[in-house]
Amino acid sequence: MKTKKSKAGRGKESSTAYFQNLRPKFLDWNPPTEEEKALAVTARREAREIELTRVTELAKVREAEKAATAKRYRSAVGRKKQRKRG
Repeated sequence: MKTKKSKAGRGKESSTAYFQNLRPKFLDWNPPTEEEKALAVTARREAREIELTRVTELAKVREAEKAATAKRYRSAVGRKKQRKRG
């Protein structure tokens, strides 16, 4: 014979509490206040400035590497031309 298992954790919960727990949380959403909006704007602005400085630093490093490579290439080509003349 099979016995029914009782559901643990239910306990005695009022119907009001039960239906409040069933209610989706997105219904409790409130629009952001003006202060929260202002903080979000300043945070985005700071993040954009930080990203811009990071990208410009990376670009400077790349340009320096390109310039160094080009300089090495030009000096190597110049040495080859001197060997051919002599």
